Amino acid sequence: MKGIKILIAYDGSESSKHALNQGVSLAKLTDSDVTILSVIPRITMPLLPAEGAGVSPASIAQTSPEFQQEMKKFYTESLEKAAEDVEEKYPNIDVVTKLMEGRPSSIIVEISEEGNYDLIVIGSRGLGGISGLILGSTSRRVVETCTIPVLVVK
Repeated sequence: MKGIKILIAYDGSESSKHALNQGVSLAKLTDSDVTILSVIPRITMPLLPAEGAGVSPASIAQTSPEFQQEMKKFYTESLEKAAEDVEEKYPNIDVVTKLMEGRPSSIIVEISEEGNYDLIVIGSRGLGGISGLILGSTSRRVVETCTIPVLVVK
């Protein structure tokens, strides 16, 4: 019988790389497999068009899909690279990847419950910056709302 089911939240940040390393180390120790989950956040803050104020919301919305596509590309490449690195370094660990879109904390909790995971491993600080100030701490929200153990890695 395999060990526990480990869900690792990954966004390409240094903190999530540390979480990935810790999660994979635990998987090796417990003969477990891992799922690496990346969640593309939906940007909800208004974007000001180059034309300035007075532009209709429809013209602002046209720039959003392009930005989301760039975000998807970044997260896809980052997730694929993380999985390749784990599989190369630990060939005995089965790695599953999931790429979702939405509010990261909500999706992480939802996937953990749907997949009956035993542990979530998440970094203490993600990409942060302005989006971190606006959205708040993903790891804090996961800890507050999740019903399974969460390992927060610095």
